[in-house]
Amino acid sequence: MPGEKTWEAMASAVSATGTDEHVDRLIDLISAEVPHDFVTVTRYSTTKIPEFVKHRRFSDRLVERYLDRYYVFDPFYACWRRERRLGIIPLRTLADDEVKRGQYMAEFLAQSEICDEVGVILEDGDDWCLGIFLDRSAKPFRDHEIQELVQRFPVFAALHALDIKARGPGFARSRARDGLGALPRKETSIPPGLWLDLSAREKELVELILAGHPTAAIAQRMEITVGTVKNHRRRIYEKLDITTERELFLQFFESIAG
Repeated sequence: MPGEKTWEAMASAVSATGTDEHVDRLIDLISAEVPHDFVTVTRYSTTKIPEFVKHRRFSDRLVERYLDRYYVFDPFYACWRRERRLGIIPLRTLADDEVKRGQYMAEFLAQSEICDEVGVILEDGDDWCLGIFLDRSAKPFRDHEIQELVQRFPVFAALHALDIKARGPGFARSRARDGLGALPRKETSIPPGLWLDLSAREKELVELILAGHPTAAIAQRMEITVGTVKNHRRRIYEKLDITTERELFLQFFESIAG
């Protein structure tokens, strides 16, 4: 049963449809009874570069980094381009081992001090969706919190559809950036000029490590034994003067942050 805070937020959201306050009041409603640390609002297209609509308690600098570098690794962006899926989408349902070790989670979310997020994905006209993301910095969302959002999603979707209808056909929620959106990426490539002492075969192995593949999967992909993978890894660490995988990631991230 929604609490008083939720009913008040719902009344405000209904009143705000068709106005410039719609997205803010929708955020208030979505987040009324689900504790969170940040809110980010992004529009995704199946063909164009994503748009950052607004945020709460987030960094403008990180917004620019996302749009310049990280959006191609965003699993929510990839999901929309691939499936055009609407609804409540927790990050953990999209985060396989490769995503967990990749640039979106291991680098961008780490820089953002975000440990978990859940997206409310709403139809937003043409090939666009509006994603309202609740983000946490310390603890993941619980199953019952996700379920609350799932149960209330039809209300969120109806309010957003009402706003679109009230705006009319000529309305643009935000101005799309020029240019087609890049295809989502998972696999990681080593920048030219980095780790010049490594052989082509060693760089191939490092790219698989950076993409999050475990030792057994690397062995299978490279058609070598697990022991050979471990030997290659040891020699690579010696060449790079490091001792841990964490140091490997740090060197990589520092090079692309350049």
